[in-house]
Amino acid sequence: MRNVLVALAVLGFAVSGCAKKVDLEAERAALLKTDADWAAAVASNNAEAFASFFAEDAIVQAPHLPQMNGIEAVRQWIDTSMSFPGFAVTWTATSAEVAASGEMGYTYGNFTFHITMPDGSPLDDYGKYATIWKKQADGSWKVAVDSFNSDVMMMPPPSAAPADTTVQGQ
Repeated sequence: MRNVLVALAVLGFAVSGCAKKVDLEAERAALLKTDADWAAAVASNNAEAFASFFAEDAIVQAPHLPQMNGIEAVRQWIDTSMSFPGFAVTWTATSAEVAASGEMGYTYGNFTFHITMPDGSPLDDYGKYATIWKKQADGSWKVAVDSFNSDVMMMPPPSAAPADTTVQGQ
């Protein structure tokens, strides 16, 4: 029995020694570059270039819209969005992180959005986003989940609670 345990331990060390080492700094840099390339594709107003960054099973969670599931729903949203006059979206990733396995990562940052409404009035928005990326078999990064929300207030902020307020039950 002891020999079996020793053999298993040796095998475990051998297999773990063969595990692929991921250069996390290089992957973070690649992810930030991919995010920037994606922003440039959107700025070119090319719907197909924009869509090419999404995985087939991508999910988009945009403000004031139902969740979109799958590339076809995402493409429809992109086409509709880009059809508005004056459509412009910009964003800047402020950070990127990559899982130790190198298979998943995320970026987050800030965005601005502009369209011209049918009555000619501008619609401007700004806020923050978080995007989850999945590494593909070819080594590229694709958007798995894109979620963003507005910093534009739709309702007044809650009034500040008095300094001496305590929470019941504590």
